Amino acid sequence: MADETTEGLPAWRFKLGILSFFLAFAPHVVTGILMLSGANARAIATMAAISFTVNKLMLLLSVVLLGRPGFNELKKRLAAVFQRYLMPDEVGPWRYRIGLVMFVVPLVFAWKAPYVTELMPLLGRHSTTAAIITDAIFVASLFVLGGGFWDKIRALSVRKASAVFPD
Repeated sequence: MADETTEGLPAWRFKLGILSFFLAFAPHVVTGILMLSGANARAIATMAAISFTVNKLMLLLSVVLLGRPGFNELKKRLAAVFQRYLMPDEVGPWRYRIGLVMFVVPLVFAWKAPYVTELMPLLGRHSTTAAIITDAIFVASLFVLGGGFWDKIRALSVRKASAVFPD
């Protein structure tokens, strides 16, 4: 049938299940906007309670709509997108250079931070924020560098692995 996914689930149920999954997180976004806009505490607390309830109901609805076949189909599609765009085996030279900078800068920052904060105490005031940002950059660098870089990192823990340099 043309109106079914590969797992035999009707296409309309799959689409509705995906929609309900994404809509489950919309109330959290509204709560965040309220917090950033400076709304009063009562409005934020009310929206937080509503968002918790709506989130759970919408997630339950998506589970009911998708079921195991829908979940398997979604997992298959997400894995294909993830593999194709976020983790290609080989990346271009510019993406690799940018990824290396993103990989090295947080390591250098973490290595130098204790010494810099001793010399310049004002820099140490926002260390938690800086640590979160550099950790996020470090994790993002692994995705920018691609699957080939993951293999290089993995090779560090394999005793018999050896480097092969291109000609």
